[in-house]
Amino acid sequence: MEATARRVRKVFASLPLLGYLGQDELRDYSYHERLIFQALQGIDQKVSNGLLVPVETKDYPKVLRYPDGKARVGIYIGSFDPFQLTHLTIALKVLASPRFLADVVIVVPEGSLEPRKPQKTDYAFRFQIAKMQLSGVFDPFVMPLDIGAGADTIEIVRRFIALHTGMKLELTHILGSDALPTASNFIEKDLEIWKKEALQSGVEYSHSVYVVRRQRRGNLQPWLSHIRNQGVPVYLDPRVIGTPSSTTFRKDRAITLILPTENIREKLEVLFRYNMNRPWSKDGLPKP
Repeated sequence: MEATARRVRKVFASLPLLGYLGQDELRDYSYHERLIFQALQGIDQKVSNGLLVPVETKDYPKVLRYPDGKARVGIYIGSFDPFQLTHLTIALKVLASPRFLADVVIVVPEGSLEPRKPQKTDYAFRFQIAKMQLSGVFDPFVMPLDIGAGADTIEIVRRFIALHTGMKLELTHILGSDALPTASNFIEKDLEIWKKEALQSGVEYSHSVYVVRRQRRGNLQPWLSHIRNQGVPVYLDPRVIGTPSSTTFRKDRAITLILPTENIREKLEVLFRYNMNRPWSKDGLPKP
């Protein structure tokens, strides 16, 4: 964990030295910096208590090495258009939760066509944006995986199960509460496909759901109950993670929602230097 924290600290410590970020941009980044380090402290505590064992990432996923040979994995799937600091905060906070029984969070953008989102950026680009923010910084705790091309959630999970031939896989599906109704409506079909793949691939498979609240209002119990009635354990995190969405990035030009790692800075610099960023926190920071 210390190596991960050191890499993250280096990213944020270098921001005032770049020369093209103003106080508004630095304030935006400081908000997520605080949330990220709070989550990293929680993850470190779980590691110290033996509740989380870091995964060996060398040659992953070609070579799968899990603690005691058992894959305890959280899978976080979404449009991620683009993957940004709100998604990262969710992944880290979930991993830090004592109720989240996994050793790693795998991030996969959906690559299927969506009639509701005709202008969605192509999969390969969205995956690269996620990879440039995560790889070499947050592994072995949060890692991108390139299995989403042309695939929706059902197919992505099926592909992930197929990677674990002959293994025991305890998969936890991370959902935002805004996606819960859809997940609940499709749970029977999903489970049928996933269990069939597990049987064909010789995977000892179990499935659970971890729901992150995106807003305080709204009764989620009907959808939670429906999923539980299918024999799937569901946990609703009482905390609300309501920081800006990717829509804020696209429509309001909130460029500071992208984590400026060394891998991605070159793509962001021209936007900052020509003042194309609109700081999202100017009207007051949301409560963590």
